[in-house]
Amino acid sequence: MLKLATITRSMVYNLLTLCLSVFLAWHILLASNFFYGFWHDHIGIAENISQYGPENIYRTGFADTSRDQRIDLFAQICHAISHQGAGLANIRYSVAEKGIESPLLHQAEITHLQDVANLITALQQFEPILFLLWLVLLGTMIAKSWALPSYRQLLLVNAIWVGAVAVLIAAVGWVAIFYKLHTLVFPDNHQWFFYYHESLMSTMMKAPDLFLYIGLTLGALATLLYIALHLSCGAIVRQWPR
Repeated sequence: MLKLATITRSMVYNLLTLCLSVFLAWHILLASNFFYGFWHDHIGIAENISQYGPENIYRTGFADTSRDQRIDLFAQICHAISHQGAGLANIRYSVAEKGIESPLLHQAEITHLQDVANLITALQQFEPILFLLWLVLLGTMIAKSWALPSYRQLLLVNAIWVGAVAVLIAAVGWVAIFYKLHTLVFPDNHQWFFYYHESLMSTMMKAPDLFLYIGLTLGALATLLYIALHLSCGAIVRQWPR
């Protein structure tokens, strides 16, 4: 019974620390606009805009926008989806030499990004609760002199679920999983898939490619934060007066 309680406590600690690490990584990347400028230059986004921007059936001139303007447009989208969707309809691009000033998004894109904003808002409501639960658990472990899970235990349990996810991705493909999650999360009657010729949003993000790199970056940063949090907790537990 005692061993079961220890295992359960370790699993809860691991889960809370993982979730907290992901939320912290999300906010750090959000503040840096997910390094969009770097991805713009290195994963073919600039080339994608040059190729498909002129083919857009709703907007003109986007291929002539500057790199700085595209980074700013992406930053505006990031700000909007993290603030309940406020300002999505007001995001505009311009090409002064061609006399073009136009809304970036059409209605279907605005609706989709509003769905994304609603999802982010819902998830962010759990952040204070998550942080409080993590603090309560850490405080209880200190008060009762419970040892933190060992590195071997944490490595084992995380290797299991990471391995399972890796096998799933290898078997199904990350794009298929990405699309399936969209069908599960977003309303059935709201468009979420856009061809490049009908969406500047998809074109400037080279969807879904950009989201793979963002996901990998998020995972790597969350891993580093997880290690940092666990090391910090270990130091606190060891130095706390008994």
